[in-house]
Amino acid sequence: MRRLWGPLLALACACGRDDRAPAAAGSTGAASAEPSPPPVVPSRFDVPLEYDFTPVMQVVERAVPTTFGSMDSVRQVGPDARRHYAFEATRGPFTAFVVDSLVHLRARLSYTARGYYKPRIGPTLSAGCGKGDDRPEIIVELVTPLTIDSEWRLKSRARLERLEPASPKDEDRCKVSLVRVDVTDRVVDAARRALSSRLRRIDRMVNRIDLTTRATRWWALLQRPIRLTDDVWLELRPQRLRVGRVTGTGRVLTVQAGLDALPRVTVGPEPTPVYTALPPLAHDSTGGGFHMSVDGVVDYTTASLAMTEALRGRSISKAGRSVAVRSVVVSPADRGRLALDVGFAGDASGRLRLVGTPGLDASRGNIVVPDLDYDLSTDDGLVNAVAWVKGDDLRALLRERARVPVAPVLDRGRTLLSKGLNRTVGGVMTLSALVDSVSAEGIFVSPAGVMVRAAATGTARVAVRPKTRD
Repeated sequence: MRRLWGPLLALACACGRDDRAPAAAGSTGAASAEPSPPPVVPSRFDVPLEYDFTPVMQVVERAVPTTFGSMDSVRQVGPDARRHYAFEATRGPFTAFVVDSLVHLRARLSYTARGYYKPRIGPTLSAGCGKGDDRPEIIVELVTPLTIDSEWRLKSRARLERLEPASPKDEDRCKVSLVRVDVTDRVVDAARRALSSRLRRIDRMVNRIDLTTRATRWWALLQRPIRLTDDVWLELRPQRLRVGRVTGTGRVLTVQAGLDALPRVTVGPEPTPVYTALPPLAHDSTGGGFHMSVDGVVDYTTASLAMTEALRGRSISKAGRSVAVRSVVVSPADRGRLALDVGFAGDASGRLRLVGTPGLDASRGNIVVPDLDYDLSTDDGLVNAVAWVKGDDLRALLRERARVPVAPVLDRGRTLLSKGLNRTVGGVMTLSALVDSVSAEGIFVSPAGVMVRAAATGTARVAVRPKTRD
């Protein structure tokens, strides 16, 4: 069996599909129309698409000032013309993290402040806080949901989530007793006004981030053939990308994306991809994992060898006479059926033809022909002396034993798909997948062999991370 299935080890005889339904000719070469397999339903890969949102960070850094206030800008405390204060705050860099579907951008404001009091008599008095590196701090936190519209542009709705002293400790407040005012509150109010006025600008700048160029590269990468082994290629043939909920951790957004594709495995030289333009992004809900349809072909030579191996030497006896099966040759017949030409020898020798419709014995993982029956066209050529061979016992034997196992094909297919879906493509896209199962779902007759339609299921992830300069 190792020798019989050798041609299938690279799926060379197991996986290959033409989009057009096969028009199998009968054994006589007649061009009668054959039952076609149903159209291939697009496979749906539901995969999380990871995106490093560093460009969003850069936009916010440019949109939000790094300084607030000035020590040269002295402000009056309420209606009292004798009391004044001034402050100057410096913003540190933003850090980012994701909670559920919201991007949080957090920074610290450190500031220095000074209060001034002009008594009725004498010089102006002053006192303050925040000299040197020992400066009180305020936490600033912006949040925004990030989505992608159908034209591949980011969408933001930023809001101010948090603006308060970094801690309840005294070192993070600036109370100037000389003017009887907590300057911390004044700094917070000034920062709130400045930041609130920048929120819509942040949205406009983020909304100008166009992912079309990146997505076009991703789309082109998905259309490249993936080499599974020598002369065996996986083509994903993407049709559409969908996007659902957005989540993330750290600085990576995870878009619950879906890919509709018509994957196929081909044998021979590397296929020339037919590149299609990036389609508009569709929005809908997605599930988990992928379901891939792959059509494979068990060629007639392999099927004949397998059936011969299973039946050779099996004998049928009747009225003291017996014959044994020598060989089985499998070929296509009309109306989507298979023909089995069975050679026998013993007390009689010759060849009988039986025809039947192939099916799938899912419990045993075999291609079977449960309705095999004698082809009436062979009666005229059957010598009367051996007519007794054509009996119920031989037909029952063939119905039971004429099987072609599909497990080697499916197991090898699973191994090669796992290999093909775990790799880096183009230096920016990493495919990782776990193929849970590959199972045969249908059997059809084609000119090249018995077509096995298989379904592969599993989980997959596509991580897209920009290069250093993306």
